[in-house]
Amino acid sequence: MTKEDRKMIMNPQLRDNSSKLIFGDNILCAQFLRDYADLEILRHVQPEDIEDVSERYVPLYSVERESDTVKKVNISRYVETKESGKTINLPLYIVSLVEHKTKVEYNVSMQILRYTVHIWEDYEKEMEKKYPYISRRKEFRYPPVLPIVYYEGTEKWTASTDLADRILCGELLGGYLPHFRYQTVRLHDYSNEDLLAKGDEISLAMLINKIRNPEDMKAFTSIPDEQVDEILKDTPDYLLSIMEKVLRALLYNMDMDEDKTENAVSKIKERKMGVLFEGVRENFEAARKRDIEEAVKVALEEAEKNREQSQREMEIFKYVFKLFRDGYSEPQIKEALQNKYSLSVEQAEEQYRKVMED
Repeated sequence: MTKEDRKMIMNPQLRDNSSKLIFGDNILCAQFLRDYADLEILRHVQPEDIEDVSERYVPLYSVERESDTVKKVNISRYVETKESGKTINLPLYIVSLVEHKTKVEYNVSMQILRYTVHIWEDYEKEMEKKYPYISRRKEFRYPPVLPIVYYEGTEKWTASTDLADRILCGELLGGYLPHFRYQTVRLHDYSNEDLLAKGDEISLAMLINKIRNPEDMKAFTSIPDEQVDEILKDTPDYLLSIMEKVLRALLYNMDMDEDKTENAVSKIKERKMGVLFEGVRENFEAARKRDIEEAVKVALEEAEKNREQSQREMEIFKYVFKLFRDGYSEPQIKEALQNKYSLSVEQAEEQYRKVMED
């Protein structure tokens, strides 16, 4: 295992790292745009049309956005002007926000808008350096930006794709309400059969990233070997290395045994995807059982803690009520609470107030 692999394994955001590997590669990114971006102009995009400009934009944002990628796609040879029929030099920026959290990110529309505005401002500054005052001209235009959210969570994506829905009382603005939409690609909307039908490496990587439990592993290993072999037969070695890192991130994120993980990872370089998870499924089952047992233990401890707390509160309630009935004043009752239950002044005040409110 390389030093870089070990560094990646130690990172707690393993799935984010694996997607950074996937979308950071122009071949895989071109496949993704062709297969899954809902835009006809990208149906024939090639790796040589793509330039990764993530380093120019992503560092401006917070650490948790390091998994995002920004791609500059040259579609000039696919676009023709209506007036002359000639091709034009038109850059298209692809903003890809990779979301792996179990919870849906409801403010993602605003995050993407910030990206987009910064891209436009950066483009304007660049053009102004080359052609002073060009942005003031009537014919000046900003490059189009296609925002894509790639979502691997199993839950439905319930965040609105329209920025307007994040504006309070937006209906009061009528036609002046700003609208901004992004495209969502939800991994779990695609069956294994859908992904396999694409027949390329990006879909195979997405198949790996779909794995969450033993049933997913079983579904993966039931894929006919010849289908996977057909995908991998011409795959360059460096892409296989990316696949290895994606799988390693997945398995280590599942707390798999290191030897079994590395054995499974080695199968990719050998192009033996059909036997990828031999010996791993049992290990995963054991780890899953341990997780369930630990969760049950924590739940029981919490229930016992709540039960003891309830008993204590009931005891305090009865004690305060007895003192009140016996004619004790409020200060006397609070002092008695402090002495009997070792409470602070604030705690005694809170307990007294709760009893009186009830």
